Amino acid sequence: MGKTPPFALSNLNWQHQCKSKNMNTKTLLLLALALLSSLALGAQSYQVFGRVADGKTEQPLPGAHIYLSGNGNEYTALTSERGGFRIAGLPEGAYQLQVSFVGYATLNREVAIAGQDLRLGLLALQEIALDLDEIEITGKVPLATQQGDTTQYSSAAYKVNPDANAEDLIRKMPGVVLENGQVQAQGEQVQQVLVDGKPFFGNDPAAALRNLPAEVIDKIQVFDQQSDQDRFSGFNSGETTKAINIITKPGMRQGEFGKLYAGIGPDAKYQAGGALNIFKGDSRISLIGQTNNINQQNFASEDLTGLLGNSGGRSARGGRGGGRPGRGSSGGNASDFLIGAQNGIATTHAFGLNYTDKWGEKTEVTASYFLNYTDNEAAVNEYRAYLNEEIEGQVFRQQQSANNQNLNHRFNLRAEHNFNDRNALIIQPRLTLQESQGMERAIAQTTFGDSLLNLTNYGLRADLSATDFSNRLTYRHRFEKRGRTLSLSTDAGYKRQNGDRFLDSESQFFEDTLYTEQLQQYAGLDSKTWQYGADVRYSEPLGEKAQLQLSLASGLERNDGQQETFDYLASDAAYSLLNPALSNTFNSNYRTHSGGAGLRINNKGLMFNLQLTAQWANLEGEQVFPNAGQVGQQFFNILPRAFLRYRFSQSANLRAGYFTRTSPPGLSQLQEAVNNSNPVQLTTGNAELEQDYSHRLFARYSNTNTEKGTVFFALLSAQYTANHIGNSTLTAARDTDLGNGIILPRGAQLIQPVNLNGYWNARAYTTYGFPLSPLRSNLNTDLSLSYIRSPGLVNGAANFANTLTSGLGLTLSSNISEQVDFTIGSRTSMSQVRNTLNSALDNSFINQSSRVGANFIFGKGWVIRTDLNHQLYSGLSDGFNQNFWLLNAALGKKFLKDDRAELTLSAFDLLGQNNSISREVTDAYLQDTQTQVLRRFFMLTFTYNIRHFGSPQG
Repeated sequence: MGKTPPFALSNLNWQHQCKSKNMNTKTLLLLALALLSSLALGAQSYQVFGRVADGKTEQPLPGAHIYLSGNGNEYTALTSERGGFRIAGLPEGAYQLQVSFVGYATLNREVAIAGQDLRLGLLALQEIALDLDEIEITGKVPLATQQGDTTQYSSAAYKVNPDANAEDLIRKMPGVVLENGQVQAQGEQVQQVLVDGKPFFGNDPAAALRNLPAEVIDKIQVFDQQSDQDRFSGFNSGETTKAINIITKPGMRQGEFGKLYAGIGPDAKYQAGGALNIFKGDSRISLIGQTNNINQQNFASEDLTGLLGNSGGRSARGGRGGGRPGRGSSGGNASDFLIGAQNGIATTHAFGLNYTDKWGEKTEVTASYFLNYTDNEAAVNEYRAYLNEEIEGQVFRQQQSANNQNLNHRFNLRAEHNFNDRNALIIQPRLTLQESQGMERAIAQTTFGDSLLNLTNYGLRADLSATDFSNRLTYRHRFEKRGRTLSLSTDAGYKRQNGDRFLDSESQFFEDTLYTEQLQQYAGLDSKTWQYGADVRYSEPLGEKAQLQLSLASGLERNDGQQETFDYLASDAAYSLLNPALSNTFNSNYRTHSGGAGLRINNKGLMFNLQLTAQWANLEGEQVFPNAGQVGQQFFNILPRAFLRYRFSQSANLRAGYFTRTSPPGLSQLQEAVNNSNPVQLTTGNAELEQDYSHRLFARYSNTNTEKGTVFFALLSAQYTANHIGNSTLTAARDTDLGNGIILPRGAQLIQPVNLNGYWNARAYTTYGFPLSPLRSNLNTDLSLSYIRSPGLVNGAANFANTLTSGLGLTLSSNISEQVDFTIGSRTSMSQVRNTLNSALDNSFINQSSRVGANFIFGKGWVIRTDLNHQLYSGLSDGFNQNFWLLNAALGKKFLKDDRAELTLSAFDLLGQNNSISREVTDAYLQDTQTQVLRRFFMLTFTYNIRHFGSPQG
């Protein structure tokens, strides 16, 4: 049935079946379990119990830090709301116990485990009575302390203003960098924020840090978070994610706190929102909300780009394309699912909920939910220069305007139920629902020297939706023989992306004669992914210093991609002519089976493990339409990994690791369908792609000196990828027939993924923080050096884009008082790009960003806030270099009881110079992009802070 213009669509039903082979692994699993259960009994392990309380009142001290070391192992724990703690998996031997809590003297004790669990009973800490004058003169809180693998910062060492949030606080801490909405700690991106050991707003560090006031924070802990299975078995595989744990002050764990705000300004500018935290012992509820039209977004970027998830690694800039006279396509690339960049000017409405509780004595639950709606207006200018010597001097320019409305729901849950001391179940479902409507208009031209090759004017409209669901179940069992564990995990997931897209374009091609081509097309998009997986792990202690782990795993990923493209027929007044050359149905199956063994050895301060895994993989692809065909490939790989941790002292340690992995190509990379949403930049897939194989090395050294108050971190990492999935870029020097009736006109471009060898990258990062006592401030410095070698094919010739980037960062933060709070920082990076194919386009560019932020409280509640930023970007294309100042300022007056309320007059971009420029370097081209930004505006805002705290429960 034909489509009637402009967007009156009838439903299209495509049903294709693809035969798949399922390998039955039940027999293998049963045989493995029988083998594992017959292993010889290893050494026993035991548990330590205790309770920490105030030495005088015997009131519990929740959140006290427990550190236990001995037999080459280190164990840490935090006390519960009732002050209790338990550490399991301990072999016999002597240990050193350390119990610390802010405001109390640290307790050090030697303990021993001999043939049974150790019950320490009440551990009483004595409160430190300090004279305030003495504190002012001699009392120094160290910037950080090292407790095993955890770096702990005390909030008392960093003075911030009373209105600061957690993000303002950690910005002052050495080794922590906030840039472009991302949080990095010790050179690695932070994946999760915990509050008192419990997840806070899922995997969204931005929401957690921006909505928690700094005044409730006692300590910040930065650590490498292990998987549930690694923590349970005690076998540290080294595969961790960087996490931050925020320990709240004991006196602020009972009560309600947060803030409400509302503001208005000229030109209909507005903002309103708030955050409310309700803490009652184990039960904690946090609510956040906001509505504004000034680009304020206090949630994760995935809420804006959820439909882009798992795009198969294709460059976002390469995710658009088309051709003549093939009438266009939908391609199946996930980047088709959003129209326009998410830069620009956004109106946002959002709500978030985080819930943590303990149901009875055996079940702990953490859940979060986000709802947000964005309406984004963006205007973008692009300049692209190509690297191929054959077309040296060819330049692509584009001016684009886009509007996108995006509605997103995101839900996360983690429930852990302990049936008894030996059996536990963890359930972790995750659900994302998204709808997007977008429109885009663009004018693009390609020139060669002074000659105009083509000129294109096109428009797009898309109505799209996506569903992404996954669930992970982990069952853990401790055998009667202590120290012997078995864990089983299963994963299941379903993802669907579908929608409708319309293309209307007019292109002019300037060859010997001028000719014009018009396209009016409708494309239906539908892609589905099913994922299943299971793995079983068995651990067995071998004496007091060794541990064995055996593992089996199996997985299946099935992808179905369907698209159909219709040309508009004026005679039918509908999109009724199916274009088979640009319609495609493709299915793929990727199966893996693996088995491995690992050995961990502990000896005093050294921990080392080595693992070997054999993996069998099978990648099958079937094209159903327009031409039937099948491809199939089988792979066998040995995947070694090793991990080392060495503790030089209690304050210095080294971690190093070597890891390998394989990754299959995504559906959009396999599906051979041309995408012409930009009629002079095309993309397509490659059904012959193979999986890649990556090797990664890293080493990290950390050292904290509590006496001098210094903090030092150093990180080295490198990665090499065989069969790297890169791009083959064809830029037509003349009209080129691509087959299936598709012509690539002169100056147009086609990008296709291919397997290439030679990709590698390396990175070095170091940071050093120390106090500047004469200035009553802290100085943090960091140095970085990175190198990326990226292979590609440009018109069939191999090119390696080599990018060397060096960086220097300096941050001076005040530690004077709450009334005087300033931060001065600058970050400079210099990049050098060298291409093996065409040295004429070798390039160097500099990016420098500097900031001075200050908060002053004076008189009777008067507040001055100022934020001065300088941005320098040089070495770019003509018209894209930038050198501007961004000045924000505010004057506020606090009033009501305890200065809970504040009325503030603020100004954004007082100098009217705000701008946004970025550079993208690929193996085929250099591209500079300028994006529309918000300019000068004023706002009058009322803020009310909620603070109501009770006494901690005993």
